[in-house]
Amino acid sequence: MKNYSPMRKDINHIKVKCMGITILTVGKKNSSEYSDMIDEYMKRISSFISIRMKFIKDSGNLKEDRESAVKQESERILKEVCKEKFVILLDRKGESIDSERFSDLFNNNNICFVIGGIYGVDERVKKRASRIISFSRMTFPHKLFRVILLEQIYRGYMIHKNMRYHK
Repeated sequence: MKNYSPMRKDINHIKVKCMGITILTVGKKNSSEYSDMIDEYMKRISSFISIRMKFIKDSGNLKEDRESAVKQESERILKEVCKEKFVILLDRKGESIDSERFSDLFNNNNICFVIGGIYGVDERVKKRASRIISFSRMTFPHKLFRVILLEQIYRGYMIHKNMRYHK
């Protein structure tokens, strides 16, 4: 997955990593059926702000030990979150908001969206989150949800910038 950044290349790596929007997602990289849509939204969003998607290794099918899987994945997530980030955990049990309220999040230009693994995240990640929001009470496949999230980020920026897209 490409990182899309309108920023200069000579800014030090740590600063670049901690600026803009980061999407941390547990699971494998995007398959071809979604990669074109993901690339398109990443390009569109990058005209407003730098954006990157970071894939966190899942713990495999540890059905016999869900707690261990959640703990391992949560530790990997927390290692990737910069201290300066406004962390938004995406969880079907989170606060339900509409697109206009979602666009208000972009008053902050230093955001990390977190998509947990199949069993969710542990309390440490929830405590680190600045907000926990839900796009729906339904469950979506992770790869499809990445597209939905990117579309909503793009829509949010269009609303925030008062540009035509949202009806």
